Amino acid sequence: MKSSKNMLVLAGLGVLVLAAMLLAREDAPEAPAHEATAPAPAVPSRPAPTPAEQARPSAPLPKPPELLAAPEEFPGEEGEHGEFTTTTDVVKQKIFKTEPRLAQFDYFREHVLLDSNGRKDYQVLLADRSMYEQTRSALSHPGDDKDSMESNVKRLMRIDYLREALSWKENPERPHLLSTLEGIILEDSFEPGMGPEVKRSLAATKFELFELLYKQDPERARALVGSARGTRLEKLMEYIATRTQRIVAKEQDLSLQAKRTGTP
Repeated sequence: MKSSKNMLVLAGLGVLVLAAMLLAREDAPEAPAHEATAPAPAVPSRPAPTPAEQARPSAPLPKPPELLAAPEEFPGEEGEHGEFTTTTDVVKQKIFKTEPRLAQFDYFREHVLLDSNGRKDYQVLLADRSMYEQTRSALSHPGDDKDSMESNVKRLMRIDYLREALSWKENPERPHLLSTLEGIILEDSFEPGMGPEVKRSLAATKFELFELLYKQDPERARALVGSARGTRLEKLMEYIATRTQRIVAKEQDLSLQAKRTGTP
């Protein structure tokens, strides 16, 4: 390996010297015919590498900075991963082993340009009532003693599934889907002995789903605040509704400003 590299270096030096001699010959004034030009000095040749140098291993390449280097292995996983594999990717692969329908949803969502058969299969999944019930049960009763990255990834993927199903305007199961969202938001699933992290996760789920419903049907979302009056969720729902209205109003203001200034 190093011998080949040395030969390339020698060849490169030779080309440079030859080019320099040609340029010098073109730029120099013509000498009289009776004057003999001095011979060009000989270029000292680099000695050939000795067998010991050839056998010497090449120096290892410097490692990239820690933030740029993808870990070769993750705890609890076997085998090597690609250069751009993230921890979330690894967690997803672990989830997909026990959640095939989430794996199917993730596949469809990642492949934007689906053919006619792919779009049909995706729409079947987005209109699947059994998937709605499974999602409702999993979001309302996660069954985890504490919050973790795996539980958060699953929670966010399920919310994304409901978002995609609701954004499909022609969804034939849209009424049932809206009822599913309302059920998750209004269900008091805060159980005794539940850890604070899990409680925050449940509250965050209700907040995200309320915002999703509010952007689709504001009046229907506001009605949930009245339905929660007199229950343990009353103050939480009032806070979620107030916060959501502010967020949506701010987004609308920013959108108007962008239109006025011509910002895309």
